[in-house]
Amino acid sequence: MDLFRLVDVLESRAGVIFGVALSADGGLLACAQSDGVRLWRVQPGARGTSQADRLLATLEGHAGMVYAVGLSADARLVASGGTDATVRLWEAEGGRPLAILEGHTSAVHGVALSADGRLVASGSDDGWVRLWEVDGGRPLGALEGRAGAVFGVALSADGQFLASGNDDGSVRLWQAESGQQLAEFEGRGGVLSGVALSADGHFAASGGNDGLVRVWKDGQSLLALGGHAGVVYGVALSADGRLVASGGNDGTVRLWEVWPEKHLGQPLAILEGHSGGVYSVALSGDGRLLASGGDDGTVRLWSCETPSMGGAMVLPLGSLEGNAGVVYAVALSADGRFVASGGLDGTVRLWDVERGLPLATLQGQTGAVWGVALSADGRLLASGGDDAVVRLWEVAGRAPVVALSGHGGVVRAVAFSADGRFLASGSLDGTVKLWDAAHHTLLRTLRPDRRFERMDITELSGVTDAQRVSLLALGAREQV
Repeated sequence: MDLFRLVDVLESRAGVIFGVALSADGGLLACAQSDGVRLWRVQPGARGTSQADRLLATLEGHAGMVYAVGLSADARLVASGGTDATVRLWEAEGGRPLAILEGHTSAVHGVALSADGRLVASGSDDGWVRLWEVDGGRPLGALEGRAGAVFGVALSADGQFLASGNDDGSVRLWQAESGQQLAEFEGRGGVLSGVALSADGHFAASGGNDGLVRVWKDGQSLLALGGHAGVVYGVALSADGRLVASGGNDGTVRLWEVWPEKHLGQPLAILEGHSGGVYSVALSGDGRLLASGGDDGTVRLWSCETPSMGGAMVLPLGSLEGNAGVVYAVALSADGRFVASGGLDGTVRLWDVERGLPLATLQGQTGAVWGVALSADGRLLASGGDDAVVRLWEVAGRAPVVALSGHGGVVRAVAFSADGRFLASGSLDGTVKLWDAAHHTLLRTLRPDRRFERMDITELSGVTDAQRVSLLALGAREQV
């Protein structure tokens, strides 16, 4: 006898579904989607009935994607959270908005309502869990959670400098050889989803929840480029640091030319074509080729001719299709011959740019692929994702080389040095790891000091086992 059987199917093709919640009696289903919250009537055995008749309401109001949804036990209240860092309360019947709860500084990934509908809890990328009173929206408390996660990494061409983008809104610059933190740039915009370095390490760029593309030179803030309507997920720099590309939740790709003495703030081009958010962008070394990937499952290629190149035109070259789902990461070889992508379907795909043909579908990653990188010479490909493993692949042979373990959480980003000697990876475990790409060995782990770094709690009394585990996770030490 089967333990589980399919009783109903609801089709919602209006965007990616990030979360679901079911009422206590099983009669109401809420879906958190890229464009809002949808409420459905559940009718077991009614798979042939009209889907439109069973869609009760579409709750719109979040400025961005909705990642989380919750229902009260009596199905009267709906709570939702998303990329705009707010928690929203709704009346299920009719979809009337009741309150907007503000306090988080980054995307909200989890919400829950108490059974009686009096309290709502939320968890965010900012590392805080917040508790609210539904009646009046009064905040009741906030609990600080894990140490900061790493969402982006970049290496200078010679591998001497490494940059990380973090969920506290900062970009940290490290000396790779010693592991010493050289500088910390404060973005103050919530989670930084992407970070990039110029070949010499002098220029850095980042994008995050505040919708700005920030550019630094030698540790000093240079530009804050506005224009994206929503989160900036991906950024890329040309090798000389002159061009910056960005992709965001608004579905656009923007190309900027950074001339420090002019402080230009207007994009050279706003590129449209993706039907949904753009999660990743990449530039070839000379900046003449741009790649982007996003919510619509496509990789798009663009030819760039800027004023300093003798032109001012960006032309679409084509769309590469094959990923079964969202594309979270794209990478270009320095010479622009190859493009790689990874995404929700757990595969890494490789294309020949000139011919626009697929070369390989690389399988082995368990779960979504969040980061891909190509060495400058196009010989090696790296990937990382949900399974916390960094994988190296040989491009010519289309074959796996090695799986590098050591991270304790999802790997969100990978990056090669230009000579292919070093590979960096960043993870939700709060660390950046630097690997010897040729010998497949871990060189060092980079981590900023956590709240209780090096505190000795061996003789500490009066704390619970759970509190002790939390202290250790935040850097404390205990002699065994």
